[in-house]
Amino acid sequence: MTELRIITPSAPLHSGPNSDASLDNEGLFGETFKVTGTKNGFLFGSLIADGYEGWIPKNCLGDLPVPNARVIAPMTHVTLCASVKSPSCFSLSFRAVLNVINTKGDRAKIATATGHAFLPRRHVQLLANVKKKPSAENELVDIDWVGFAERLINAPYKWGGRTAWGLDCSALVQLSLAATGLDVPRDSGPQHEIGAHLDIESRLSKSNLRRGDLVFWQGHVGIMQDHHRLLHANAYHMAVVSEPLEDAVTRMSPIAGPITALRRPLF
Repeated sequence: MTELRIITPSAPLHSGPNSDASLDNEGLFGETFKVTGTKNGFLFGSLIADGYEGWIPKNCLGDLPVPNARVIAPMTHVTLCASVKSPSCFSLSFRAVLNVINTKGDRAKIATATGHAFLPRRHVQLLANVKKKPSAENELVDIDWVGFAERLINAPYKWGGRTAWGLDCSALVQLSLAATGLDVPRDSGPQHEIGAHLDIESRLSKSNLRRGDLVFWQGHVGIMQDHHRLLHANAYHMAVVSEPLEDAVTRMSPIAGPITALRRPLF
């Protein structure tokens, strides 16, 4: 059994060892992938981050130093040299993990598969500081998790996607809750167990849902921004959108059925 790290900005986890197999999930830069098989230029295994199994193209995996930091901005550009005028190498999404070699001024030098590169210092958080109170220098940490989800409004919907450049409903929940350090399952099914159960009938009839409550349908999940508006990545709009919960219920009921659960995350 071999453990490799994702060396590309993201890596697709396919359901089979070919590029046209369905996309089930995505791994992020620096995440560890436990390899248990190989076929057709793909490696089979599981992401350590959430236990998800699938087939990843071999060229997405390689060696990187043990991560000591993570990306805390929704997205960030990585440049070849320390200057902001330097050519861009690639971009990273929120929750990518990386090894910061050193910091100088407002730039952080990170390890890559081919050597090193740079990104804004304020876009990374050292893992050693994760449990500490946010500082003025790293104000991006000091956001409520729904606020992070709102930063992704208009991001494209992508089945199995897990980055700011394309994500699905459960990835929006997983990534946004991760902004507060709460790790939750990847799929909407297991996410039904997040936090505390709320009674569906009384909550909906009294309109006393609150910011951060989760609304579930069969195979779908959304985030309440307040007692009225729902934020979710969905295939109807093909984007992350904010809309009245009533509108979403009316549109989705014929397809996904009634709301199956209401949950309130606990921190």
